[in-house]
Amino acid sequence: MHTLRFAPRLLLYLVVIALPALAGCQSSSTVTPAITVQIVQTNPAAGTEQALHKPAAPTPTPTATPWPAPTSVPVSTIWIDPVLPTDLHDELERAVSTIQGRIPQGSRGITSTFSSDADIVVDSHPTVTGTLDIAIISRTYAVAAPFPTVADSITMDALTSFWHGNARALNRLTNDGSTPTLYTDAATRAGLVLLLGEPSRAAPIRLVQAGTLVTATWAARPGSFAVLPFDRLEPEWKLIWLDGLNLFDKQMDAARYPLTLYVHAHVRNARDLALATQLPTSNNRDITKMAIVAMTGTTAMVRGTAVQMERKGITYPGEAIRDWLLTADVRHISNEVSFWDHCPYPTFNDGVSMCSNPKYIDLLKYVGANLIELSGNHLWDKGTDYLSSTIQMYDDLGWKHFAGGRTYTESQQPVTMTIAGNRLAFVGCNWFGADWATPTNDLPGSALCGSENPHSLDLITPAIHTLTEQGYLVIATLQYQEYYTYEPALQQEQDFKALRDAGAVVVNGSQGHWVQGFDVSRAGFIHYGVGNLFFGDQAGIGTHQTFVDRHIFYNGRYLGTDLRTAFIVDYSRPEPMSETDRAKLLQTLFAASGY
Repeated sequence: MHTLRFAPRLLLYLVVIALPALAGCQSSSTVTPAITVQIVQTNPAAGTEQALHKPAAPTPTPTATPWPAPTSVPVSTIWIDPVLPTDLHDELERAVSTIQGRIPQGSRGITSTFSSDADIVVDSHPTVTGTLDIAIISRTYAVAAPFPTVADSITMDALTSFWHGNARALNRLTNDGSTPTLYTDAATRAGLVLLLGEPSRAAPIRLVQAGTLVTATWAARPGSFAVLPFDRLEPEWKLIWLDGLNLFDKQMDAARYPLTLYVHAHVRNARDLALATQLPTSNNRDITKMAIVAMTGTTAMVRGTAVQMERKGITYPGEAIRDWLLTADVRHISNEVSFWDHCPYPTFNDGVSMCSNPKYIDLLKYVGANLIELSGNHLWDKGTDYLSSTIQMYDDLGWKHFAGGRTYTESQQPVTMTIAGNRLAFVGCNWFGADWATPTNDLPGSALCGSENPHSLDLITPAIHTLTEQGYLVIATLQYQEYYTYEPALQQEQDFKALRDAGAVVVNGSQGHWVQGFDVSRAGFIHYGVGNLFFGDQAGIGTHQTFVDRHIFYNGRYLGTDLRTAFIVDYSRPEPMSETDRAKLLQTLFAASGY
């Protein structure tokens, strides 16, 4: 407990910058005339004071002035609830100490008190009768589990039941159905007590240091999960939805989220309102600091996909998952095929020489595409000139493009942007194909990964280093060799990890027609193969399973990914998976990833 550590050592005198509307509530004795300097002298014996008024200039020679007696200036009292989490309590204490240093003598002051009958009360109660209430701090807590957890959501009722002793209420969080254990730190536990009450002694709850939370929870998997502040999430966690509410969704109704602790300042007298407004305000889930990047796999609007677009409408393939892209800030499409105004009418048997009718770009417009990857293997299928005109189409629409270009130099250029204060960079290359823009061919094409040896990665890794040193959060993409397996190949693992080791926080396998597994670490997230997006007439279940990976950046940090899963039907159309099918796919991929 820390009941005594705040109040007894703070005797603070704070300036009140009175609000105009409250001017009538202030005593004239509390206002120092602008043209005078007031020196307050105290006679301890007589209990009186004398104010000597002198001209403002010259400034009197500083002299030691006794600390004003408690009766010499009006003083308001403030009480900060000692049961608030220590991180919030410390934040308030630091702020009050900072304000104290700006207070001139003789102004209305404030002193801490043990009494909850103080003029200003700071606690977690939303309203107090007879006071003016100001919400100053909110702390949103996330439920999370180690990344290779199949379950996506729980209910607040189940979490509350677990907290109060029904340990089996959250069995769905463990992949094997065992009884889970909750890991958290002391400050978060204090916040949960204010929200849920004291936990039952029967509840399996383990307190660890905040810095060891990930390690401790992963070591206890599959029977573990955690509660932690939203802004402390990181890639090794899987965010768990609560009552269907997803903290990684900007459109979430924050007022409905049940694990947010609100701290209020309750002001008993209008004269103290201006003082209360100087207390710190903070919010650890501020969507104005959040950026969402949606990364996808292979798009090739050809063959069966194009046939269905002609039959059922250009936008038909994107209708079921459009919202997954539109609600992101960056909507990435790796379009592997160039547009050609003489492209033949599509059939199911067009082979591997591919082009797209220019009108098909309306599908990309429909899903809100604004970032195009040009690392594909089929950009030259109908001639290099059509890649140049395709890039011009993107430019005319204001879309950014990377991992390819009209020249070698352009192909190597990253895309950089700042979204909600998050500095992001995108860089990619073609490891496998032959549609390269090189220093000697002077042709449009995809970006080389290496200078002498295209597989060496000696072009892309220095670029990642440089961008990271400049303060960017880097997303790197690879057009790699295509494997029709859930497991990544050994060389594939080494190459993808090399990009993360160079500093990329996300590595995206854009080549994978067959969806592949993952690798997560504190350094970042790797998806070896995201799967087809708008390309759906290949054989095998893995070519029809696909992801839209929504990566979340917050206040200059990468927090993790929100994996959306779909199944491609009708040769063309990704549709969100059922809960059962999604669980089977995640189980398969976690096993293929070695978890």
